[in-house]
Amino acid sequence: MYTARLTKGGINSWAVEFRHPVLKDREGKQGRKIRRGLGSDQGEAQAIVDDLNHLLSDERYWSLNEQRQANVEFHSKAVDIFYDQMEEDLVKDPWDLRNEKVGLPSKDEGYSRVMFLGTTGAGKTTVIRQMIGTEPDEISFPAISSSRTTTCNTEFIFREGNWSGVVTFISQAQTIKLIEECVWEAFRRAVIGEDEKTIAKALLSHPEQRFRLSYLLGQYRSSGKHTTSKQQDQEPEIPYPDQLALQTDIDYIIKEVQKLAKDALDQYTPEEDQVDEAIDKLYEDWIREETESFNELVHYILNLIKLRFDLIKTGRLFKDTRGWPVYWFNQSDDKTEVVTMMRWFAGNEGRRFGQLLAPVVNGVRLEGPFQPSWWEGDVPPRLVLVDGEGIGHDSNITTSIPMEVTNKFKEIDAVVLVDNAVQPMLDIPKVILREASSRGQQDKMMVVYTRFDQVQGSNMLDEEDRRDHVLGIQTGAIEAMQEAYNLNPKMIRQLRDHLERNAFFFPNTQELKNPSDELIAEMENFIDSVLAKAEKPGSQLPVGLLPVPKYDYGRLVLAISETEELFMQKWLGLLGLRNSQFPKQHWTRIKALSVRVANWPSVVEYNDLKPASDLAGYLMQRLNEFLSVPKEWSALASDEVKSRTLQKLAETVGDKINHLITRRLKVDLHSQWITAHNYKDTGSAAKRASEIRSIYERAIPQPRITYDSVSGDLLEELKTIVNESIKELNDMADSQNIA
Repeated sequence: MYTARLTKGGINSWAVEFRHPVLKDREGKQGRKIRRGLGSDQGEAQAIVDDLNHLLSDERYWSLNEQRQANVEFHSKAVDIFYDQMEEDLVKDPWDLRNEKVGLPSKDEGYSRVMFLGTTGAGKTTVIRQMIGTEPDEISFPAISSSRTTTCNTEFIFREGNWSGVVTFISQAQTIKLIEECVWEAFRRAVIGEDEKTIAKALLSHPEQRFRLSYLLGQYRSSGKHTTSKQQDQEPEIPYPDQLALQTDIDYIIKEVQKLAKDALDQYTPEEDQVDEAIDKLYEDWIREETESFNELVHYILNLIKLRFDLIKTGRLFKDTRGWPVYWFNQSDDKTEVVTMMRWFAGNEGRRFGQLLAPVVNGVRLEGPFQPSWWEGDVPPRLVLVDGEGIGHDSNITTSIPMEVTNKFKEIDAVVLVDNAVQPMLDIPKVILREASSRGQQDKMMVVYTRFDQVQGSNMLDEEDRRDHVLGIQTGAIEAMQEAYNLNPKMIRQLRDHLERNAFFFPNTQELKNPSDELIAEMENFIDSVLAKAEKPGSQLPVGLLPVPKYDYGRLVLAISETEELFMQKWLGLLGLRNSQFPKQHWTRIKALSVRVANWPSVVEYNDLKPASDLAGYLMQRLNEFLSVPKEWSALASDEVKSRTLQKLAETVGDKINHLITRRLKVDLHSQWITAHNYKDTGSAAKRASEIRSIYERAIPQPRITYDSVSGDLLEELKTIVNESIKELNDMADSQNIA
């Protein structure tokens, strides 16, 4: 039986305590301890406890589906407390949700889907602004800045007719977890005695740099330095936020954090040489479990965030049963009505800090008659542009593309690497090329070089010299990848020759008002090349009898062995368990990774720590080498037919490998991740690193000469994936031939 009890929360306040029947505790067991403040009215507090006991005693209410009915029957506070932290498994994938409201047109409709990839700051967003015809005098969208700006997926559909927009949001459960992490960072600094400004900086800017509370709460101003917005010639339709009110809220939050820190130190004073781990223990064991003050502060911040949605006056905001926004949708013949709303969902204007919703947005999709400002066609080009977060915020440890990206490859017609022409083909662009190529995407690859106007040198007399200079570096980088990554020579040659024909050079991309003739001409060539993807067979299989590759599966053992060596070399270095080119990560980052894998649905990464993406990437490199050299073919065929067949096979296998790695690394070993997360006290960092090492050794075991169930299972799973993929290719070829 689960029961709630009324308890004293303070001198003049009451609280409730109970074990939740659905939520798991830190050890992965059913029955997470919940403690919430109920105010000073004992009668009302007891009524809330009574209602909670009704909810706890009736299993019919133990589902998010029943929250609406619970709101009818029970006290709203009791309902909020019970359903507050339940994971939102019912929420659809954001991509699928956006598809339901504004579907992506396909190649069958003559459209080319274009995905832009590039390192942070390469200029992806600036290129997109040119292509969609952003007016400099209108809203600055998509937003740009000198730092990490794009933090969500954005899709633009060029289509005649009305303007449509759909914005999807992260869940309330995930928002709460991110707020908790921000409070933890602030708490940690308060415990060691940092000043208010440092505490505020930790609170308002999450270490991942995606969830920035400053966008939602405003910037912290030191005492006596409060600022007001400059007077404008024309007052904005929606006033800028009240800086004094924002500062009052931030000051209150900081004071509460400092109070939590003081109360914690009164309970236990950490030794100076173990201060970090001691603070972590204080936070986990006392602040989160034994006080309601922490939860009240988190929900105070959550409620401030909810208030920011009140600014949304146009379109419709769809909310879940707890009142948390799931998506926003609007359709209008007025571009301004739809696009200017992006100031709230994806803007970064400093004067609007305290009103911006970007930190809780996970996707934006806009549809309408977009076209470059210089476009002379009667109708917009048939394009879909897909943009996302820059890859490789930390180039020292980035060796793979996020799974979220590689999972979309099969739906994309052109994969465009955006790179800086002044310093072309550094580490991250080569990672992108290697990953895309090993997954059968060579024919889709294109390169756009920004800042081409800045390529200068005494040895370069004209534009042709400058192009040759950049292409020379590109060719050298691609050829160097063969030795550096032990890649298939034939694949490298194909990629080199293909990208020589599909490289584009954009000068002065930032000039939106009066783009140069050189930029216009090159962008026209680029758009023509992209549109041609809709007309070419691309990843279509050859017409006629499909030659089937046959393999010696004994060679898969070598692929597994080399994958294990590459992966463990990187991750033992990151964990501090082996000397490696990859730097040891601070224990708090490793713990944050374990928290996400253990407790966050569908998440297998933290910031640039992406073990699942790394493992899938390394495995696909080795599998691509295996797939590209069949033992024999079932029928005679030209080299071109064989090449296209193998590329399609690599693409099909790559999609399955992502699912395999996610299951082996997260689902099958979930209990070990919980164990890794739960380590605390002195030496917990070393124990956690050792546990994660054990997880990795099970996920990608070193093959043995004698049969081993763990490594043998992986070998059999890979054989099954290859065979299933070959069968799927045959089925696809048959359906094409019938059509």
